[in-house]
Amino acid sequence: MGDKVVTALVDATKATRSDLAEYREVFPAWVADSSDRGLSNWIHDRLWAHLRRALSDVDSVELADQGVTREVAVGMRYRARVKRHTMRDRIRSYATKAALAFWAQSDTLEGMEEVRLGFGYRWDPEERQIGSTIISLRDGLDSDAIWAVEVDAAPGMAGTAITWTPVDPSLPQIDLYEAVAQDEEEAT
Repeated sequence: MGDKVVTALVDATKATRSDLAEYREVFPAWVADSSDRGLSNWIHDRLWAHLRRALSDVDSVELADQGVTREVAVGMRYRARVKRHTMRDRIRSYATKAALAFWAQSDTLEGMEEVRLGFGYRWDPEERQIGSTIISLRDGLDSDAIWAVEVDAAPGMAGTAITWTPVDPSLPQIDLYEAVAQDEEEAT
């Protein structure tokens, strides 16, 4: 995707975190009275505004703002939706046809694949705080992330030096009892 896109996401998350701190400081009662959905929408609007400013002049990046659906397309290969992630890297969305189609990684002709990603941040619902910047890949709306990567600014660096940390996915539990039993049965 390139450093410019990842840096823009990291910087936008950092700026949104700052916006939330200022919002809390200036209007603490408003924040306390906000519903989870209302605060999430406010944060989403701030994150999108920062991303839009940072990416509007970047070559090969297109921004699509269609109401509740906001996407970042990077060339012909990557398309991302801005999403809040849980601490376990889950996302939520209404199961519309468009959402189901977006989050399902589809098979296409070789070389024409489009990778659909989640861009956003981890959200701590107890503290109501924005955590790490995150990029994730999943195959299906209600599925766990196939992979997730934390990307953040390296502390003490001039500009935005990016660090990344891979996040171990929740691995599936595979029961091979029937296959082993069948193999043993065929061997006898």
